[in-house]
Amino acid sequence: MRSNILRDTLPAKPTWYAELDSIISSLQAAPRPFIDRATIEVLLGVGRRRAQQIMAPCISSHVGSNGLADRDLLIGHLRTLARSESAAYERVRRRKVAEWIDTLRRERLERPQILVEAPTRIINQQLASLPRGIQIERGRIIVDFDEPREALEKLLALAMAIGNDYSTFEELTAAKPIRESW
Repeated sequence: MRSNILRDTLPAKPTWYAELDSIISSLQAAPRPFIDRATIEVLLGVGRRRAQQIMAPCISSHVGSNGLADRDLLIGHLRTLARSESAAYERVRRRKVAEWIDTLRRERLERPQILVEAPTRIINQQLASLPRGIQIERGRIIVDFDEPREALEKLLALAMAIGNDYSTFEELTAAKPIRESW
């Protein structure tokens, strides 16, 4: 419970760290040397309060009650924030998450989801009680079926039976020894 409370009160990690170069380019392309809060909100993808906090040390002018940040000071401040330990941690965290997602994606492609649901009786399948239409002979396996789903069910039963008694499967399928003629 305590970890949930703590997690819920911690601020979200800034996502703009990874986009700093394009953000700085946008700021440098601004027509005026002052940047307002709304611009910070849009460029950094943050809320009103966070934008005010970020630009507070750079405010050099006011229009009414709204502060305007000096563009060059703000760029320097953003660079300082992005070089901080928390920014480095966030970049590493995001890279690890991306690698983890990529690993999951590759595993999913390499081992696609089974299309046949395995009934409990299949888990304990034995070679001696395979469904009709499956023949195991030396050097070959024959599976007769009428529908694609039936083929998958029989192949699953065969795979489970082989896994449950591999030594018998090996004996049944081993090729006959070749006799040398003298």
